[in-house]
Amino acid sequence: PAVGIGFSYVLASDIRIASDTASFSQSFVRIGLMPDGGSTHFMPGLVGYSKSFELMATGASIAADEALRLGLVNRVVSLAQLDATVDETAARLAAAPQPSLARIKAALSRADHEKLAAALDFEAEGQAECFRSPDFVEGVTAFMQKRAPEFGKGRK
Repeated sequence: PAVGIGFSYVLASDIRIASDTASFSQSFVRIGLMPDGGSTHFMPGLVGYSKSFELMATGASIAADEALRLGLVNRVVSLAQLDATVDETAARLAAAPQPSLARIKAALSRADHEKLAAALDFEAEGQAECFRSPDFVEGVTAFMQKRAPEFGKGRK
């Protein structure tokens, strides 16, 4: 499973290949946090605001086939084929003209660089605020105790 920050790292990748047994979840909300690692920047560009909000606000887990349908991964292969597929893709990219790849990447992400920096700053501020909340303490406590959290206990 790619959960929390692990899923954020997936979203930050240029090419995403998943096994047919993979699952994905932006589970931060389950412990009273907001997503970080750039996921609030990358996911809306892949699936739009509404689906991003749904996945982030619910912490729902999705299977590899749904991630492919949504455009969160480029392709899904059997677990037995995963390593070979990744190796083949990496070899193909390594054999490509690197200046061309660098320019392609720069051109595709040019408009996003400043937006990404702003998104990362906003996520850091949001995480700091969430860390100070009673809901975060309850979320982590519930997670460690393997029970459902009871958010809102410390609210007025």
